[in-house]
Amino acid sequence: MKKILILVLCVSVSVTAVSQVWQPVSSVIGFSVKMLGVTVNGSFKGLAATLKFNPETPTMSSISASVDAATIETENTLRNRHLREKEDFFEVAKYPKISLKSTKIEKGTNGYIGYFDMTIKAITKNVKVPFTFSETNNKATFSGTFKINRKDWAIGGNTFGMSDDVTIRLTVNAISK
Repeated sequence: MKKILILVLCVSVSVTAVSQVWQPVSSVIGFSVKMLGVTVNGSFKGLAATLKFNPETPTMSSISASVDAATIETENTLRNRHLREKEDFFEVAKYPKISLKSTKIEKGTNGYIGYFDMTIKAITKNVKVPFTFSETNNKATFSGTFKINRKDWAIGGNTFGMSDDVTIRLTVNAISK
């Protein structure tokens, strides 16, 4: 009887530790960078993501996502073209995707901390992304903000007046699969 009880407990723990699969239904991917002291805001579209997340066992979770680099939008047609085409920037014909893939997710003080491999222009670097997760009626929102150094991914070259720091804001709304 004792062995059966232990087996039932192990199965229960295993079932609850399984990460929930979430399907993105909308997203906002924004960035901001200072240029000659003025903040330039932009965004990307075309999110494709696999979200396996359980808030009770974040270490058993995994997140991977990519966006279409050609969707970069800064509300300035000339700047958009420059960012898409120039070698010092995204070269979207050669590098069409920007991607993130989790290596570890853990509980943080005010939510969660994801450690990701971020790939831009075939350069992969580790980034730390603090994020929140909220769920209501099988609908969830993942939201986080983090900073990167654009030079780590060979973005912007030595552009005069451009800050090295880029702030990235992510919000993904998803439904339970």
